[in-house]
Amino acid sequence: MLALLAVAAVTQCQARTVGPGSLRRGGTAGASCLMSSFQNGCRAADYTLSSFGVDTIHARQFEVTRRNGACVVLVTDSYRVVPQQPRVVAKRTCSRVHKLNGDVVADRCTTHETISLTKIST
Repeated sequence: MLALLAVAAVTQCQARTVGPGSLRRGGTAGASCLMSSFQNGCRAADYTLSSFGVDTIHARQFEVTRRNGACVVLVTDSYRVVPQQPRVVAKRTCSRVHKLNGDVVADRCTTHETISLTKIST
């Protein structure tokens, strides 16, 4: 039973917040954690990257999981104007996570884009 619980555990990688302005919290440890989970046996992991404005929040959640026998990263973008509830604005599935030009990125996505795990554009 204990072995079953260990297999089902999801690693919660440290979140990162960017903005407003030059404010940065969380470093790149969470992005590296997610990349490691993806590359080392497709271990289940979650990581959130957020960007804040005066009354807005753009959150991008990354989830490492298996789908149809392949390791993938599910990427979900949500946007919120405070005090409203967040609304999902995009969902993608990516089949690779790696370092590119010093950044951790997800690519080979259903939308044919490369998605940074440390920077978010608004």
